Amino acid sequence: MNKQSSNSTLGYLLIITSLFLIILGILPSTTLPTDKTVLDGVNDSHWSLVSSLAFILSILVLFVIIGLYMRQAEDFGMFGVFGFVLAVIGSILNICMLFDMAFVWPSLAVHAPRLIDFAGPLFRAPLFSFAHNLIVYLGTIGFLVFGIAMIRARVFPRVSTILFTIGMPLTGVILFPPFVLRSIGSLLAAASFVWIGVLLIRGKAKTV
Repeated sequence: MNKQSSNSTLGYLLIITSLFLIILGILPSTTLPTDKTVLDGVNDSHWSLVSSLAFILSILVLFVIIGLYMRQAEDFGMFGVFGFVLAVIGSILNICMLFDMAFVWPSLAVHAPRLIDFAGPLFRAPLFSFAHNLIVYLGTIGFLVFGIAMIRARVFPRVSTILFTIGMPLTGVILFPPFVLRSIGSLLAAASFVWIGVLLIRGKAKTV
């Protein structure tokens, strides 16, 4: 696969991922109960659809991060490598969490509802609480550092990388409140992805 072909592939991947970001920037806040417990959310009729889309999005984001790093590796430096490693680890952990939320939590909601209650024994257990927070903060910090490295690399337009740097950390674990904050982050990140994706498809990525 030549360079332009790989750039185009990454560009289309970014645009597809942006569609998921837009959808998931809107769906949770409009379909899931925002003023009730997590258990109410999982029991909602829209949970399976929204959580499955979020799981697919988390996989797409991992490939996007890998693709963006490969496209900018020569300009990233050690700071960028550090951000890439954090973002990849955070993304993988996020995939694991969203898999549980999409395919395990609905069964727990029926048979062991206290296990998905934030005030219940699982989330209050020190080790699980640490692991849960690690997923959230590692991904957030990783995307932030990765975004700053993109700004410094100057491979893509500055505004597009700033949108990435602000948007991706705000998405967090997209099915957790506050949904308004997640929505803002998702839409900013989607704008960045579309912008960069179009540039890659057109072969006009390198810019200072």
